[in-house]
Amino acid sequence: MSEKLKYPVGIQSFEKLRSMNYAYADKTKYIKKMLESPAYYFLSRPRRFGKSLFLSTLESYFEGKRELFHGLDIDSDDMDWTPRPVIKISLNTIDPKSDNSLINYIDSALRQYEKTYAMPEHEEDLSRRFELLIQEAYNLTGRKAVILIDEYDSPLLCTLDNEKLNKSYRDTLRALFSVLKNADEYIHFAFITGVSRFSHTSLFSGANNLLDISFDNRFAAICGITEEELRKVLMPGVTDFAKSLSITADKALSLLKENYDGYHFSKICPDIYNPFSLLNALSTNEIDNYWFRSGTASFLLTMLKRDNFYLPRLDCIESETSDLSAKESYLNNPVALLYEAGYVTIKRYDEEIESYILGLPNKEVSTSFSEALLPIYSDMDFMSCRDSFSLMRRSLLKGEPDTFMHTLQTFLEGNPYSNTEIAKRETYFKNNIYIIMKALGFMPHAEEETCRSRMDVMLRTKSYIYIFELKTNGDTGKALKQINDRGYALPYADEGRKIITIAANYSTARNNIDSWDITRLLAE
Repeated sequence: MSEKLKYPVGIQSFEKLRSMNYAYADKTKYIKKMLESPAYYFLSRPRRFGKSLFLSTLESYFEGKRELFHGLDIDSDDMDWTPRPVIKISLNTIDPKSDNSLINYIDSALRQYEKTYAMPEHEEDLSRRFELLIQEAYNLTGRKAVILIDEYDSPLLCTLDNEKLNKSYRDTLRALFSVLKNADEYIHFAFITGVSRFSHTSLFSGANNLLDISFDNRFAAICGITEEELRKVLMPGVTDFAKSLSITADKALSLLKENYDGYHFSKICPDIYNPFSLLNALSTNEIDNYWFRSGTASFLLTMLKRDNFYLPRLDCIESETSDLSAKESYLNNPVALLYEAGYVTIKRYDEEIESYILGLPNKEVSTSFSEALLPIYSDMDFMSCRDSFSLMRRSLLKGEPDTFMHTLQTFLEGNPYSNTEIAKRETYFKNNIYIIMKALGFMPHAEEETCRSRMDVMLRTKSYIYIFELKTNGDTGKALKQINDRGYALPYADEGRKIITIAANYSTARNNIDSWDITRLLAE
């Protein structure tokens, strides 16, 4: 009987992972690639995507712990296994409650290394101490230092709602990172990770020798788990997962893919699974929204409503690389933050218009994101309206659109956007419809080929395809004509499902749906 796989859920130590025989998707080939031309690297990826584990892998390599790499891609005599001084600072555990929390944390980290190299206590500021530490590490060992900084932006993201404290943190970090340039002659290699790239141009202006690999095709799969890695390393777990649910392995793979796959981080990138959710699902033998539940950027959700962001765009957003970088305009560019946070991802690159097409990556994000948005847009959370949602979902699955529309109408009574100007109210209404469809567990379809002309909502169930056209203070007859004239149903005619079109009108006077027409294009 084979030994049951051990899943490294939440483990960020490469040494612990390897010494305790946890399952590991080998990422060491990327270290080899980096060392072909050692540089200062910067990588942006969503939280809980494996950045810290990769940083720990670099730490073990540069400390010369070759025994941990036995059998891995990097295990070669051609590699330089000479131990080097490693200075690692992780900023993801700071409690950002006061002006001094970041300074105290960095001070404590530097003190530990100063003790290691028997350095006297210094009165200089943090950046000067950091520079002296790097120099002393070189002087004592005769080898240039390796600098590893994890989650550099964690203090900044935690204080976006506190402008004064955020600026203080930025000033502290900017001074610290300027050392990467000042102490260049003593540094062999540097690697910095974070979620966001928004402050790259200013925060690292003193360290303009950083090579940003966040969109680099060569490093697209440096974090996360690819389909190939899943099948190579985790298939015994998939088999156990399938047995626990009494389904086939192929069905299990399909279920995992639907819920956790779909991420891309460059123009040419394999499908990448969210590693946190995938490993949790295999560990517990249950599908659940593990990653999303582990932390949600509430400020970003509020920003979407503040900016009257049209939520159906989440299925299909055109964006240039410069937009995703966001630079200093991040508070006015929710698309960049949505991408960096992992709520939308690259679906493809359109060569003709030279833009990325972004969209929601998978079912976990689609459903959970909508449940999180629901109380922000409708003053109701998902749990408080479970009965209404259950009835709406059941009516769609059973092909009872009139029951669905009546329940939806009742649910929307008293929405909080009645006092908003009419132009915004229409967007709020359509956003509510979109959120509800997602929260019900459906995946409304956007025509990704154009992103410019599409029906308001289309969703599939096992037996039905629903096409919605939503008007404001309009005519449902015109809405039905639009559905027919634009051939919204034609792409789905050969799927073998019954097609139901729903033309609905939103009345600003009533602040709700006041009428709808239903057509069944394929008779039951």
